[in-house]
Amino acid sequence: MNSRVTAPLVVLLFAALALAPAQKITGGLKAGMNLATVSGFEDELGEDVGYRMGFCGGGFAAFALGDIVVIQPEFLFSQKGLKAEETVLDETWTLTYKFSYLEIPLSFKMVLPIQGKVKPNFFVGPYFAMMITTPRGKIEVDGVSMEADLNDVAEIDFGVVFGGGVDFGLGKGKIVLDFRYGLGLTTLDETGTEDVKNGAFSFLIGYSF
Repeated sequence: MNSRVTAPLVVLLFAALALAPAQKITGGLKAGMNLATVSGFEDELGEDVGYRMGFCGGGFAAFALGDIVVIQPEFLFSQKGLKAEETVLDETWTLTYKFSYLEIPLSFKMVLPIQGKVKPNFFVGPYFAMMITTPRGKIEVDGVSMEADLNDVAEIDFGVVFGGGVDFGLGKGKIVLDFRYGLGLTTLDETGTEDVKNGAFSFLIGYSF
C-alpha cells in the first residue's frame, strides 16, 4: 500500500473520529522504548537478526464514547530498525539499521468495566508512519564502525497495532501504562525485490490530564 492509498485512509479515519459523539475528551503524554526488528531478512542476514532498542514517545488524545469504548489517536516519534550479529573467524560483525518515524496510531480501546481507580484495557487499530530522517545502516567489527545512508527504503509505513494496558487514577488525571506490538503490513523495499516489514514491541508510560 503506497502513500496515495494510506494518506486518504488516514484522513477518513480522523474524519470519522471527528464525527464520533464523544462524551469525554482527555489528552496526555507518554514515552518509553521500542524493541524493533525487520522481518524478511533472515535469508540474507542469517538467524541472528535481532531487535534494535529505540525511543518511542509523544502525545495522545482519548475520546470516550461511554464507560467502555475509547477512540485514541496518538502522535509518536518512534525509532525502529533492526540489529543483527554474525561471527566470522572469531570476529563479531554487528549490523544496525536505523529508522525514525512520525507514527500516528488510531486505537479502538476497550476498558474493562470494573470498580475502583485501576482500569485494565485492550486496544487495536491501524497506524500510519512517515520516515522523518534519512534511514541509516551501520556496520561494526573489532572496534571499527562504518555508517551510510540506506537507499530504496520506503518513506511510508502502514500497519496495525494491538496490545493492552492499565490506567491508574491519580488526582484529576491518571497514569497510563501500555504494552503493544506494531505489525507492519507494507514492504520497506521500494525495489520490490524483498518483502521486508517493520515489527516492534513498545513499552510506554504516561499521564493523562
